[in-house]
Amino acid sequence: MNTIAIPRVLICIALMLPFSAIACPIGMQFNGNGCSPPHFYSGWDLMRDRRAAIDAIGSDSLYKNNYANAKSPEEFKRLEELRKRLEKEKAEKKQAHAKGIWDFDSKPTPEGNLCAAVFSKYSYEYKEYKPEHGGLVTILGFQNPKPDAWLIFHGAGLPRPKEVTKMKITLQQDDEPPQTLQVFNYRETRGVGTILFAVPGLTAALGGMSDKQRFRLSDNGKMLLDIEWHSAAPIVTKLKQCAK
Repeated sequence: MNTIAIPRVLICIALMLPFSAIACPIGMQFNGNGCSPPHFYSGWDLMRDRRAAIDAIGSDSLYKNNYANAKSPEEFKRLEELRKRLEKEKAEKKQAHAKGIWDFDSKPTPEGNLCAAVFSKYSYEYKEYKPEHGGLVTILGFQNPKPDAWLIFHGAGLPRPKEVTKMKITLQQDDEPPQTLQVFNYRETRGVGTILFAVPGLTAALGGMSDKQRFRLSDNGKMLLDIEWHSAAPIVTKLKQCAK
């Protein structure tokens, strides 16, 4: 199986990042909460869907209707039908996320296409979080020749500092030897942390992606996130087309 070439690249990047500096990586800007590239959210459906998925990690809340304002049997019936429909939609979404789903989008910007793919695989229902409950993986980068690209992990088990910080994280891909690298870390939401790897170009990152790939992130021997994507081949093709 081909393995992603990102770790070897990240070793070089890690040596150049001083721990004393607290800032977003080159090509990104502080958005009031964490790091994002310019043109990241405005008008981009994928990023809104990604935000909704992040907000849903670990959430087991279903739609709850307030029937107090129902003034007639017909209105009560309408609210009940709405409740059932929303519960069905949420159950279907839970099932899809439990198996793992991909989303892809691209956006033209003054700096070229901004290309993104998000793999979401997580469980909504657990009493105590475990790394295998999953999270999200985002591959994000600009069209050539702009070199800025990122591999981003989101999960309930990742550290959640209030400000953007740099930390060392151990990344193991499939059965390759684990490598300890320096990464960017920040809190995405109150319950979700983000680990961000800066990589030298989207094309370089795509060269090592395989159809099925497992990522394990740990800190000093403590497993933080264990997620495996699948069915990535069509997404890689789309990302390569976007990156040209």
